[in-house]
Amino acid sequence: MPVDLSAFEQAGPVPPPPMRDTPSAPQPQFQPRPQPRDRPQSQPQPVAGKKHEAAPPTEPPKKDDARGKTEETSAVPPSRRRPRPSPFIGGTGVKMTPEPLLPQEMRDMVNHVVGKVEGHPLSDEQLSAIAGAGNNTLVLAGAGTGKTTTICGYVSWLVKSGEAKPGEILVLSFTKASADEMSGRIRKETGEDIRACTFHSLGLRICKGSTAANITVPSESAIREALQTAFDEAMGTDSRYRRLALSMMPEGIVKGNEAWDGTPMFSKPTLRYAYHQYCGHLIDTAWTIIQHMRGNDMDLAAMERMNRERGGENVGRNRDMLRIIKPLFEAYERYLHDGGYIDFPGMISQATRCVEDGSYDSPYRYILIDEYQDLSMPRYELVCALRRRRDCALFCVGDDWQSIYRFAGSDIRFILDFAQVWSEWGSSRMFQITTTRRFKNSLIEASGEFVMADGHLYEKHLRATNNTKDHSLKALGGSDAEERLDSIITQLGKLPKNASVLFLGRYRSDENLLFGGQSAFGALSKNGRAIALSTRPDLTMEFRTVHAAKGLQSDFVFLLCCSGGLHGFPSAIAEEPLLGLLLPEVGEYPYAEERRLFYVAMTRCRKKLFFIVDKAHPSRFMYELRDHICPNIFRGVTLPPQCPVCGEALMQRTWGDSRFWGCSAYPNCTYTKQIAASKATRRRR
Repeated sequence: MPVDLSAFEQAGPVPPPPMRDTPSAPQPQFQPRPQPRDRPQSQPQPVAGKKHEAAPPTEPPKKDDARGKTEETSAVPPSRRRPRPSPFIGGTGVKMTPEPLLPQEMRDMVNHVVGKVEGHPLSDEQLSAIAGAGNNTLVLAGAGTGKTTTICGYVSWLVKSGEAKPGEILVLSFTKASADEMSGRIRKETGEDIRACTFHSLGLRICKGSTAANITVPSESAIREALQTAFDEAMGTDSRYRRLALSMMPEGIVKGNEAWDGTPMFSKPTLRYAYHQYCGHLIDTAWTIIQHMRGNDMDLAAMERMNRERGGENVGRNRDMLRIIKPLFEAYERYLHDGGYIDFPGMISQATRCVEDGSYDSPYRYILIDEYQDLSMPRYELVCALRRRRDCALFCVGDDWQSIYRFAGSDIRFILDFAQVWSEWGSSRMFQITTTRRFKNSLIEASGEFVMADGHLYEKHLRATNNTKDHSLKALGGSDAEERLDSIITQLGKLPKNASVLFLGRYRSDENLLFGGQSAFGALSKNGRAIALSTRPDLTMEFRTVHAAKGLQSDFVFLLCCSGGLHGFPSAIAEEPLLGLLLPEVGEYPYAEERRLFYVAMTRCRKKLFFIVDKAHPSRFMYELRDHICPNIFRGVTLPPQCPVCGEALMQRTWGDSRFWGCSAYPNCTYTKQIAASKATRRRR
């Protein structure tokens, strides 16, 4: 479980007043949102409403300062596995062109066989995707356009047309809940028991079908206990390990604890909450890295080689983290081996080997993948192994705009470079589904323009089923938590009866905003997941993080985390460099995945979206919406000036009798700008 490290963050000192216009350290140049879409990213653009300040010269004007089992016994040891070439090497970077609507007679043919799906006729775009599917088919379907309906329709077509038998169709999803829902919907449409499954359940089925051994998956609590035991033992008996672990903790935790390091046998302090919290953070980080190591069939030696080759300036930090991980990784491998267990990360890689060595005979002629944008390298290799054993058609439905799981290994390049990564099986076709029944035009236009600022994504233009004028977005705000909560509760009191409400946060801690007090309209309380307002018991309300809310929808959505800073949106928390070596490459566009995550948040509502803005420290995304996309929604919500160097908010500071604007990201950004004194102040002087 992620650990809240806010207790360890030290408030930065107030920046000094502007003295001269020379940067104290090189700062990354903030590049405001490109306008229009195809403008080169390297070209700085002006911040709306003010002149763009060029990179500071050596001596700028005086008033402005820009200082600104072990492997399972049947498995090949990871270090001996044949390395696979990356499917992304040698790509042209050219995007696929969407196929046009197929002729009416082809659409009618599918419609005649399939009929209504889930009580509704398929759209022309859906019928074209089904009728035109080839050996490699990608269906780009925007939020609320009926991705699952399209898959159900394609399965229905395959079965009812006689193209495939039920046992020859494999439907894959990424969560058990979505797979179970898909299975039920397919069964209802076809009358056949075509079970959708997750990649992990497929991997387990393949492993069990390939060996007579009894395969068991360990519980997460047992895994955590094994890791905790290994960490405690290393901290208690190995002074070098202890010194290293303490050196990786923030200075405020380590200071005053020198005596801990000097004793031969280390006794954990029981009253030092911060110490325990950060130890938990180290174990969580180690466990995340171990999972990715297992998923990619990498042992410690392979990680050390990769660090030497690709670690760059973080080689030393990565080497230290590997030393922290070593006893935990070895204890975990022993735990799996001694118990005869297989874990979820290793399950997919072992299943891939079972398919490759012929111990599993695939019956599938059609593989369908839902939420394809979430595909990772181990899952891709498993699908490749199945297709190499038995040539089969691939039908993928997804949305590059909603690729938000890089931390779990998902690689957006699998959808952006679709034709390249599946070229071994011939040419590819791409269809788009653009009609959404979830939300209205104003939200479609704002969310689409926002996410398409990243020109690496596919351009799509969603449209609603009706074109009536609407007002689906509104900014609410406050200078502190109390004011923001009051604006939320006031707005809740105005919602229609029996409405559903979803509160969204970037982090779980964002939920704390809801329970910090009460207003004249009542107070919020929580019972389990359900949230209640004393004066509006008719409302159905809950809180989710944006990641957890993907796939959900509600009448009204309140986005609680429209703030800047480390735990803001976009998040500025840096990932562990060693973990970065195991994850897909970061997109070239600034905050690319955070932008897609924000798009997911925007598209969870059916009726109206409320941005809860921290007026003292707003998110950089709020400036973009105000300056370029939907300025009218900010009536009554005033934002402070935006830093032209880093894009965060400026804050008024004082130094003696002088006032100046200082960047809220100080000390990471040291931009300052003098505030001109009023006439009355000058006369007094």
